[in-house]
Amino acid sequence: MDSNALSLRAITYSVLVHLACLAVAVLGLLWTSSAETLSVAGPMIEATLVDFNVAARPASKSAPIKPVAPKPKPKPVPAVKPEIQPVLTEPPPPTPPRGEDRANQALVRIRPDALTTAEKPQDQRIKREQVDLTEPEDQLLKMERERQQQLDDIRRQREQAEKNRQLEEQKLAQLQNQSRQSELDKQRDQEQQQLQQLADEAAQRAGNEGVDDSLLAHYKLAMQNQIVPQWLRPDTVATVRCKVRIVQIVGGEVLSATVLSPCQADEVTRRSMEAAVLRAQPLPYRGFESVFQRQIDFNFCYPESLCTQP
Repeated sequence: MDSNALSLRAITYSVLVHLACLAVAVLGLLWTSSAETLSVAGPMIEATLVDFNVAARPASKSAPIKPVAPKPKPKPVPAVKPEIQPVLTEPPPPTPPRGEDRANQALVRIRPDALTTAEKPQDQRIKREQVDLTEPEDQLLKMERERQQQLDDIRRQREQAEKNRQLEEQKLAQLQNQSRQSELDKQRDQEQQQLQQLADEAAQRAGNEGVDDSLLAHYKLAMQNQIVPQWLRPDTVATVRCKVRIVQIVGGEVLSATVLSPCQADEVTRRSMEAAVLRAQPLPYRGFESVFQRQIDFNFCYPESLCTQP
């Protein structure tokens, strides 16, 4: 609003100055045409100056009179043009702000359409220039966004490929570990079987320097040699002799172990006997299939010499 008011004020002052100059020029032309040249009727008179002293001298001494050339006619004096004094135009006194506002408002009311029409092309040109300037920026921003999106896609693809590679390596390592563990387990089972077979064969051959050479006697001895080392006997036990009933299945797996009465041991000692049987499983089976007993009674004795007594 302030810029429009200043523009209107400048246009008004310019129009006033041009009008003043035009008025001065018109007044000068009128003043020149009104000046008149003086003109008198009748012939022009030429006057000749005569020296009377020269005419009174004697003729003898007079020199021949030379013809006097007529003086040239005086040139008509040109009419002096009056000097045109420039009319000094004083600048208009500054109008009060309210008057300026009223004048500006009046000019706006007089020519609103003209000002609007004059402003429209300029505004349109500015808008076009702004659009022309912003279009390359928008295009650059769009290209930058597209490039950034492509880089993000490539980075995501690389990250996914790296994750897939790591997963494949983990799976391969797991398979290798499982295969190695399976081989180790198989080898350990074979070793245990071989050891068990050797133990069974040794148990069959072993004895306690008795006279019973039957397979059943060797079976009971092998069971004794496997269970007794697992008995964690309490220190409070002085002497004890108890019978434990063992229920097992084919292969030597123990289903139950129960202390039978009479047994002079306390509850802690009873539980230690049952736990020894469970820790010793699987009980001897291979090589003793013909004498295998699903239910068998086993004697716990301390000292061991009590088991030899009737």
